Amino acid sequence: MKRWLVSLLLLTLFAAADSCAQGGSPGAAGAPRDTTRTGWRFVYIVRHGWYDADDPRDERVGKGLDSLGHAQARLIGARLAGMPIHVDRLVSSTFTRAAQTADDIGLALHMTPVRDSDLCECTPNANRPDYMRNTTPAEVAACEASLERVMARYFVPAGGREDKHDVLVAHGNVSRWLLCRILKIETTRWPDFNIGNGSITAYAVRPDGTVLLSSWSDTGHLPPAAQTWTGRGAGWSPPPPRRSGAASAVMAPHGGVVAPAPEATRDTLRYSRPTHR
Repeated sequence: MKRWLVSLLLLTLFAAADSCAQGGSPGAAGAPRDTTRTGWRFVYIVRHGWYDADDPRDERVGKGLDSLGHAQARLIGARLAGMPIHVDRLVSSTFTRAAQTADDIGLALHMTPVRDSDLCECTPNANRPDYMRNTTPAEVAACEASLERVMARYFVPAGGREDKHDVLVAHGNVSRWLLCRILKIETTRWPDFNIGNGSITAYAVRPDGTVLLSSWSDTGHLPPAAQTWTGRGAGWSPPPPRRSGAASAVMAPHGGVVAPAPEATRDTLRYSRPTHR
């Protein structure tokens, strides 16, 4: 009788241990552990490099990178190539500045970028009336529809056991709206965030579809003299030169990058050494 009880106890313990090994619990015997959807998807949103904003041509054929923008893009590529990851997808907006940034990155990664017009710059609804002044309701609706498609297309689980890494080269408004959307902040607040040219914003998509913000507007791969924002950024981006009709404003008074590009050169990759008198 005792031997029978001991055998029964051992069988119960073995069954419980097997259930736990499969991801279940002693109370859920036989529940299999899902081993097919354990990978994470990492999405890196890259903002394009500095470009010639004064170019009057359409953004799909003009407004390309200047030498600083190309330098920023090459540094992005070098950083991504040096990371211990395998980039699975390299996608860019169809606008010239984003496409050129992705092409420079692709050289470092030995990849040919894919274009996606849903990543193109647009103006979603904003809490700033000055941002909305020249935008029609139809344009705003089309913009937000495109951005929702970006969410549905790229911010999805990896769907397998291996991690996935996607690099999306996009724009400032796109990046800021996505930040609000992912953090569940009112999306009209996207103008409240600044973002650097050539920066990398990283998100992690869990297997259950929830999204984590890993980093925002990371410019660590760019030396301070090559860091630029649309505005004054973090405080060390120099102010635009005074346009007096002369090209003498090319140099920043204390070194660094002059922005925007002087009309005479279309080239912002200029440095000056401080003079000591």
